[in-house]
Amino acid sequence: MNRTQHYSLLKAMEIDKSNLLKYQELYKYAYILSDGIFKIVFAEEKDHSLLISLVNAMLGLQGDDAIKEITLEMQEFPGVFNKKDCILDIIGTTNAGEKVLVEVQQQGDDFFRDRVEYYISRVIENQVHTSEKYELPRIYFLGLLDFELFPEEPQKYIHHVDEMCNGRKFFPKIQKIFVEIDKFFELEKAGITASDNSEAAQWLRAIKVIVKEEPVPEKIMQNETFRHLLDSVKLINFVEELFNCEAKNMTDLKAEHEIGFSEGRAEGRAQGFAEGKTEGAAEERKKANEERLEMARASLAEGDSIEKVTRIFKLSESEALAVQAKPAAQGK
Repeated sequence: MNRTQHYSLLKAMEIDKSNLLKYQELYKYAYILSDGIFKIVFAEEKDHSLLISLVNAMLGLQGDDAIKEITLEMQEFPGVFNKKDCILDIIGTTNAGEKVLVEVQQQGDDFFRDRVEYYISRVIENQVHTSEKYELPRIYFLGLLDFELFPEEPQKYIHHVDEMCNGRKFFPKIQKIFVEIDKFFELEKAGITASDNSEAAQWLRAIKVIVKEEPVPEKIMQNETFRHLLDSVKLINFVEELFNCEAKNMTDLKAEHEIGFSEGRAEGRAQGFAEGKTEGAAEERKKANEERLEMARASLAEGDSIEKVTRIFKLSESEALAVQAKPAAQGK
């Protein structure tokens, strides 16, 4: 199952939970790159063998450098005062005391790179305690991307990003590795990666079987780790509660994104007004508020509760009830 099919499943289950059964007949595998599925497959396994294999492959760790064991930790670093929370998909400490951060990203946005730096900085600030010297462990950030982040490198699907000074790594303890999964699929389709027998390529071929619902190549089927992976991600293994939760998160995030976009657009216009570049900042804020109320009205019309709408759209209960009572604006 790919991302589009996963979203279709979530929308179908918003209409009727029993639609999950229909999708289980249509598709063999769940969408492995969704946050919920990924965490179940890679974080809930007792010995974390799949996670260790995946990380070693993508980071290119072998021999004595390879991760042998990993202990997972709380994924959330709460914000302090008015700072944003930091929630990672997976964070753990290896047998060598190194930190591993794994983030699955389904879609790109303008601030993804900013968020990566913020996540790493929050982990860093939790490493050195009072009376300890400023000595950080090695920190690996692994980003598994279902979008293209490096279009300027069309034939490269794994990217090691380092802070450089005069051609040398300035601080090699922090390593950022980004894997463009869909780009690998395209390179594989074009035959460009046919001779790539790296562990990373083999892992991505196994993921390709899952996402594209393809027959399993013999080499993948012969690998015990990949057989375990394929069994773990079968759609039949997952219950409706998981997908209901994902559907709710998808709806909430979309609404919050649209609200932020609307408010940000109004603030930008207001700033322009202050600089003498436009007029009617108050009018623009009024329009942004009207857009927010229209989205709240649409959510209520689709069956969302008053409690949910007040939380997502930042309304009082009386405002939400007034929105519910007022008919939708007619198109011009």
